[in-house]
Amino acid sequence: MIAGVLRYVMRTILRHRLRSALTLLGIATAMFLFCFVEGLQDGVRAATEGEAAKNRLIVYQKNRFCPATSVLPERYGDAIASIPGVRQVIPVKIFVNNCRASLDAVTFRGVPPETLASGEGAPRVIEGDGRAPLERFDAALIGHRLAKRRGLKVGDRLKVSNLEVGVAGIYESDIPGDDSMGYVGLRFLQQSRSGEAGLGRVTQFDVLIEDPSRTDEIIAAIDDRFRSDEVPTMTKTHKAHIASATGDLLGIIGFTRYLGILCVGLVLALTANTVYVMAHERVKEHAVLQTLGYPGPALFGIVVLESLVLSLGGGLLGTGLAALVLQFGHLSLGAEGVQMAFVLTPSVVVAGLTASLMTGIAAAFVPALQAALAPIPNSLRRA
Repeated sequence: MIAGVLRYVMRTILRHRLRSALTLLGIATAMFLFCFVEGLQDGVRAATEGEAAKNRLIVYQKNRFCPATSVLPERYGDAIASIPGVRQVIPVKIFVNNCRASLDAVTFRGVPPETLASGEGAPRVIEGDGRAPLERFDAALIGHRLAKRRGLKVGDRLKVSNLEVGVAGIYESDIPGDDSMGYVGLRFLQQSRSGEAGLGRVTQFDVLIEDPSRTDEIIAAIDDRFRSDEVPTMTKTHKAHIASATGDLLGIIGFTRYLGILCVGLVLALTANTVYVMAHERVKEHAVLQTLGYPGPALFGIVVLESLVLSLGGGLLGTGLAALVLQFGHLSLGAEGVQMAFVLTPSVVVAGLTASLMTGIAAAFVPALQAALAPIPNSLRRA
């Protein structure tokens, strides 16, 4: 019985192949955009709410945003390290090839070479030599997303703007967006950007704290310490720093959620239109089925099944394509030296398939109800 119904549904859909194919293509396109937006939204959530960054503070120059404008004395690091509750202080010099929003922004973080070789802030090297920056002045460790995006491997040279480094290793990181960057020795980046005048100056300090519950207390202690010093500081949590540096961009990204909703609405409209036309064309056919013993609920189920085949078929196609792009495209969005990766999570796939399922049912409800309740004589006369 079920197999017969499925064959009937497939014959109905294939009766007008071009119409069905265009509907599937439209649904797939909409669901691709929906899943792509969800992947971006998940990347933003990971960058701003990741567990790995909950005990991390960023010390920046007060009233500065772009890394090129924040210049702090490196000596501040010792004073920050002496504050109770601070576990580790990492001086960081940042170079970014584009401070504005870009899908191909490349960010280099210059840190002490010993930090790259060991310690809590060390990248997790998966290829190459993680100790190379201790021995080679221009050696760099490259995040695996950046390496995939640029087609880099260990031993290659990477030139960005007027900065050129040798790829000594490729790393992974638990901090969202960190694997879209590159790490080099602090002195190399200081001298390559500003010559001897750049020595002793950094962009920011990454501060790891013992107890996240003392965050506000430690932030106040750091900024009070330098309030009357050479350069006042502004300390924020990792999440707040990202939100501040990319505030306008996050607002635009937040707006893309409405694009996702519009995509679901488009799927609903496309499926509903196709199912309505299919049901309207077969009014007489439905009447014949009723005379053969098919009750109203069975006709209701047939029309809903036709809608689900279309919506889920297009949803699977669009969601699958989006998953491939998110998984293997290694895309990231950079702004103000902050990187946010487009990520593929199970929730993206579930959201895409759930949206396809729900819109398929919603689109078929009215045509299915009409088919189930239409009196046989009226249906025969209309046909």
